[in-house]
Amino acid sequence: MKKLYGVLAAAALALALFSPPAHAGANGAKAAAAPASCDYDCLTGVAGQYLQALVAHDPAKAPFAPNVRFTENTIPLHLGDALWGTISGLGSYKIPFADPQAGAAGAEMTIRENGTPAILLFRLRVVNHRITELETIVHRNAGDAKALEAFGHPDPVWLQPLGASQRTPRAQMIKDANLYFDGILHSNGNMVPFDLRCNRILDGYQDTNHPGVKGWFHKGSFEPDAMNIRDNMNTGIWSYIHSIDPRHVVVVDEKMGIIVGMWMFNHPGRKLTVNVKGVGDIPEPSVITHPSSVLMAEFFKIEAGKIRQIEGISLALPFGAGTGWDKPSARENSGH
Repeated sequence: MKKLYGVLAAAALALALFSPPAHAGANGAKAAAAPASCDYDCLTGVAGQYLQALVAHDPAKAPFAPNVRFTENTIPLHLGDALWGTISGLGSYKIPFADPQAGAAGAEMTIRENGTPAILLFRLRVVNHRITELETIVHRNAGDAKALEAFGHPDPVWLQPLGASQRTPRAQMIKDANLYFDGILHSNGNMVPFDLRCNRILDGYQDTNHPGVKGWFHKGSFEPDAMNIRDNMNTGIWSYIHSIDPRHVVVVDEKMGIIVGMWMFNHPGRKLTVNVKGVGDIPEPSVITHPSSVLMAEFFKIEAGKIRQIEGISLALPFGAGTGWDKPSARENSGH
């Protein structure tokens, strides 16, 4: 594992990953002639300023609006609270995204918190070059963060802009993401527009096209983690998920073909086994045999109308918990 980044090194990395917008000064102040809108480069620049401020433990180093709304792990907080005081550096893994139409940007990335690996997914909203919303999910599991970094780098598809012929209309991207969750609820991968090369990596673990591993549902020769994503969904192993609601789309990056959302998985905890055709009853993992909700900060690469890759992190919550953003302010309508 690579040595931990110090605060100064992390700030330098943030500069390299996100170039500051040309219209903004070092303190984030808007230049007099700057336009009201924030384009793709502007948004990624503001995201970089946020990361610089975060690793410096100083919100004043980023262009926050006076009335900014901020949550960490669904809880409304004041800027400077929680991760602001404990982050000790950035890690080696990052997938950025931006959405000029919605004025949104963010990234999934590994970090260090008091020297311990963790995964951060953040999204921010920018209005008049000021950050008005900051939503952060911190997945505090060192093993999962190390597993994500063990890939060495994100799958190249995440970092490749799409040509015009590969792009999917914005509304269709949202529809495709919702079809994925509908497919989970109906145990029907055939209704989802999968590219069968698609892999899913959640919390640093690849649970598709991954032979030879023993995941939650492994039983004898039954290895759903070795299956492609469509066949994996068709087994019915995810039927313990009673509902996926609310569903909040937060970023639609049309340039990269990435759609990001916060999706709440609700588990009543009543289903102890799942019957798989040709296999029989498979015990459900103990982690979901009690009522719980899990917020999935999950994102999709959609290429030529197909879901090409899926990644994200989870946050375990009490059953029926909210996201902290359940009112539809500044959200793009997800159709639910």
